[in-house]
Amino acid sequence: MKLKNIILESDYWTRFKPEAEKLENELKDTYDRDDINVSIIQHSSGDYAMGNVTIRVRRNLPEDEYQKMKDFISSKGFKITGGMNMADDDGDRYYYPNIKFEFEL
Repeated sequence: MKLKNIILESDYWTRFKPEAEKLENELKDTYDRDDINVSIIQHSSGDYAMGNVTIRVRRNLPEDEYQKMKDFISSKGFKITGGMNMADDDGDRYYYPNIKFEFEL
């Protein structure tokens, strides 16, 4: 089987779409923001899933708001694994504040 077929036939990319949409809507409602995007994919090992919350602003968030978002995500049972409260434009692309998380399946 070709790698292309494995990737296209797998549900690694779409399996957690409803959960991602639910978390995204909860964050948008809780923080009254429309610039939040959440994605969740299953790790290829199948043991856990990885998520990313991106806040599409061209400035750093206030530190207390960023920490409250991390706490909110943790309260939903997700383990925070990384992310940065940093916005930057390096001339080629924008970097936005984000929060990375994961959970076991």
